[in-house]
Amino acid sequence: MNVTRLKILDVLRCAVLCCCIVVPAQAAPLITIDDLRGDDNGAGGLIYPNRDDIGPGDLDLVRMTAEQRDDGVWFSIEMAQPIRSPVGRVTETGQTPIDRIARNGFYTFNVDIYVDTDRIAGLGETSTLPGRGVTVDRNYAWEKAIVLTPRPDVVATMLQMHYDNEFEAELRARQGRVSKVELQELQGRSETRVRDLYFFPDKVRVNGRRIEFLVPLEFLGGVPSQSWGYTALVTGADLEQTGRPGQLGAGRSKMMTMGVGRGVQESLFGIRGDADAATPPVVDILSPDDEVQSRVLDDFDVVAGRLAAVPGVAPDGKQAVAATGTPLTMEQAARIDSTAGGSGGNAAAGTPPATEKRTVPARLRTLNQLLEDGLITEAEFNELRRKILAEL
Repeated sequence: MNVTRLKILDVLRCAVLCCCIVVPAQAAPLITIDDLRGDDNGAGGLIYPNRDDIGPGDLDLVRMTAEQRDDGVWFSIEMAQPIRSPVGRVTETGQTPIDRIARNGFYTFNVDIYVDTDRIAGLGETSTLPGRGVTVDRNYAWEKAIVLTPRPDVVATMLQMHYDNEFEAELRARQGRVSKVELQELQGRSETRVRDLYFFPDKVRVNGRRIEFLVPLEFLGGVPSQSWGYTALVTGADLEQTGRPGQLGAGRSKMMTMGVGRGVQESLFGIRGDADAATPPVVDILSPDDEVQSRVLDDFDVVAGRLAAVPGVAPDGKQAVAATGTPLTMEQAARIDSTAGGSGGNAAAGTPPATEKRTVPARLRTLNQLLEDGLITEAEFNELRRKILAEL
């Protein structure tokens, strides 16, 4: 009797204790941005390679989130299809097991996230990694870039070498020759640029259709906010960087980007016969608007040297501001773009391009007016003036 009563009391105590235990709620994501399903065809004409390990939906970005945890910020990318594992796959040349060189549990794609932390139009970078074939819309000019790629160390090294060559070419063009000491200084400059602007995650977790990766707060310079801008690009990954036969634009630095070729290909994304040969190899971008992707990725001009400008997403829905702190109008954006780039108009802003290239004096006069109107800072003025004068 007493034993039975004691057992009953113990059970009741346990039940009460269990009811009193508070299970901590999972932290809400700092940001959540959804993308459309079924739009993994770039500008509308990209065709997946004819392979058994990659197909429609594999590179279809459907959601991006970011969540702050004790060790930093964990970004999460969700695809339409389960993420392919490199286990059991081998490279085309050398038959090397892919999981030896792609050690983070994925191998078929790259995801670039360009983060605009200040939301000041034109203040920051607009270039993307070589091989992506696009720029970032100036209204989302970025301060930090997160590059999720199957071989992060290799891409980081390739990017630094790219800047080494670029800086050396610039210096050689100015003074005719470059000394050993100057080369070392340029290499230090490249290393600093890559370290400060780019982060290549190596703490990565793959779970079904989701892949999450750690980005330190120290790199971002703050906690991701609804007021920041995020431009995300998905490209196919070429692990071997061999320069495939039939690849359009072969010979240029690709940074592990799978290229494009006409028709159906085995190791490239195909493009339809009526598509332009300069079609960028971007398979998907992050945008909740069903018309943005095809429009912007198809808006480029090979003759003028103008790449497609990909806009980002600001979760709070606010526009970028000018240097004065006021929202940047479409007219102001077009004026700044025409001054910096030489061709009137801004495709992203919807203004038509000029029929001919503006002269350097005219662009300098416009630049002075922008400074007087307070639409650009003195630092922006000096940088834009340097670019214009460099054309002479």
